Amino acid sequence: MEIYALVGTSGTGKSYKALELAYENDIKYIIDDGLLIHKNKIIAGVSAKQAKTVMGAVKRAIFNDENHRDNVKLKLQQENIDKILVLGTSNKMINQILEKLDMKELYKIINIKDISSENEIAIARKCRKKGNHIIPVPTMEIKPIASGMSINSLKRFFRKNNNSCKIIEKTIIRPTFSYIGKFYINPNVIEQIIYYEIDKIDKVEKINKLEVINANNIINIHLNIKINDVSQIKEIHKIQKIIKENVEKTTLINVEKVNIHINKLAKNFV
Repeated sequence: MEIYALVGTSGTGKSYKALELAYENDIKYIIDDGLLIHKNKIIAGVSAKQAKTVMGAVKRAIFNDENHRDNVKLKLQQENIDKILVLGTSNKMINQILEKLDMKELYKIINIKDISSENEIAIARKCRKKGNHIIPVPTMEIKPIASGMSINSLKRFFRKNNNSCKIIEKTIIRPTFSYIGKFYINPNVIEQIIYYEIDKIDKVEKINKLEVINANNIINIHLNIKINDVSQIKEIHKIQKIIKENVEKTTLINVEKVNIHINKLAKNFV
């Protein structure tokens, strides 16, 4: 296994450059912030961005937790890896990661200054000061772990040396530990969002009962509704999707379930 390391101090744009560097060197595996990534998919690990404190994020990034570490080690053993890129803030951090994961010696060390201009690093640092971080995977991969955090997709057109082209998608995320203070969303606000969206759906006559359970930044919604006629039952999954998407978009909190119970029809059928 050839182990490449991309080294640079925090906020200099390592995660931003990681996919391009991997693409140029035909590297299909990346270790970054506690995650093992293969071809734009998270296949093992827990993101350091999910930690509640900076110290917790650092410990997770170097695989300090035994269960987390063993999960990634097992996946590394199962995969047929010829090349891998490991990201770290220093040579010391890289060596810590390699030691924790029982990986062999480095093949090549690349400094962020060797692949980024001073202007690019300055822009990355400015972005970090705002609390923004980059994860080198598409937004759809990040969404399940980003409950309560602001996420945005970042796509870039990239041309390889042999002139082959690729659209590379990354995700901008603002972790919990990057926020100043804490935020709280009152359940009544979520209920108002649901009532507003339901009111725009002609198929639903009335909400008879609504319950919103918000635990650990994961929402479960339970609805009892009255619909116009029995033919509209097949449309219920669309209503679930509308509620889920709009609540997540407005609150940035993941909706795990939208349970809809039909307990009354507006029209009677024999």
